[in-house]
Amino acid sequence: MRMGVIIRWLTKFASRQRAVWPAAALSASLASQAAFCAQDTETNRNLLKYEKPRFLTARIYAKGSDRKNLLFNFTRRSTRSGETLQVLREYTYPDGKPAARERLVYTGDNLVSYELEELQIGGRGRADIRREPGHGGKGRICFEYSSDAASGAKPKTDSESLQKETLINDMVGPFLMSHWEALVSGREVKCRYLVVPRRETVGFCFRKESETTCEGRSVVIIKMQATSPVIAALIDPLFFTIEKNEPNRVLEYVGGTTPKIKSGGKWKDVDVVTVFDWK
Repeated sequence: MRMGVIIRWLTKFASRQRAVWPAAALSASLASQAAFCAQDTETNRNLLKYEKPRFLTARIYAKGSDRKNLLFNFTRRSTRSGETLQVLREYTYPDGKPAARERLVYTGDNLVSYELEELQIGGRGRADIRREPGHGGKGRICFEYSSDAASGAKPKTDSESLQKETLINDMVGPFLMSHWEALVSGREVKCRYLVVPRRETVGFCFRKESETTCEGRSVVIIKMQATSPVIAALIDPLFFTIEKNEPNRVLEYVGGTTPKIKSGGKWKDVDVVTVFDWK
């Protein structure tokens, strides 16, 4: 799924640094994991939770442009070596110029590290997950972030306890699938979301908004919203269009995205429609 990630309420309430909208990080990649198989038929080995799709692309359009104003393209690639999975997620302008880049490392089905490069604005940061062996997966998330990485200044750091169901954009698709029965039955599902520029996690919840059809397929609309009533009142919810039947792929995502657009000489967040190119 930082998802992709700047958020307006964080801008209003930020006291430590520039705020970033966590769900925007979802943009093209939260959905990139919505369909995955239990076994790789080519090698007859068990797949890692976030291994597939090994290659996925998406087109990111300005919201309200009827898919005519293409802003960015997205690509996700995963590479596995033993129980280590490396994922590269890239956002580019239509002419191929890079806008943002994300790198993730998993060991088995556990996130080990997430690195963000905000190439447009020069920001850079990461989150490292340090689990305590023999303590049921407990551990800490160690953050670092610099809004001007080129200056060589020491990045700001922070840490917090690792909580259950802590996600980053690349993990959201499988998370939704693992709670699919609860979601389609109308129950709410919660998570914590990593926000590297804020050096913290933020609470979000998912719930079914409606069911409809899209290009002849039955789909479920899932709404994502901040768990805090104050935050939820300040930001618009996000919506994901997902196939109701297997393989339950995320077809479209409406909301923020990781890269920004330049307006009036300043970089600003933008709401988009992300359309995934499932082959």
